[in-house]
Amino acid sequence: MKESLKSHLLNLYCMVVADGEISPKEKTELYRIGRDLYGVTEDEINKLIFTDDIVFYIPETLEDKILYLYDLALIAWADGKITDDERHLLSTYAKKFGVLKTETEELINFLLEKAQSKLSHEELLKEFSN
Repeated sequence: MKESLKSHLLNLYCMVVADGEISPKEKTELYRIGRDLYGVTEDEINKLIFTDDIVFYIPETLEDKILYLYDLALIAWADGKITDDERHLLSTYAKKFGVLKTETEELINFLLEKAQSKLSHEELLKEFSN
């Protein structure tokens, strides 16, 4: 598994625990994203969570940055509510990915709105480019 994917999956796990509780729905969404979008098994994700040799990876392309942030938004919405901690974590990652501070809130609102609708990656990118 590429280091960038390991980093992304760990970031998604951080969203699962961002509000101080591990929601079964958020954990299920983590496994679904891993399996359906990246071909990673539940066991591989579980092993990854307990590893200590991962480096934080910043996606290189704008498309990857948007998709990685969107995956975080999907996890945040999995339990049907967005907490301040989850919103803050999304904002933190957006800034780490190079999103301007003045554009962060608008982007986060867009991604959370689309995550609530459960758009596919392809649909999201199409709407983002419009």
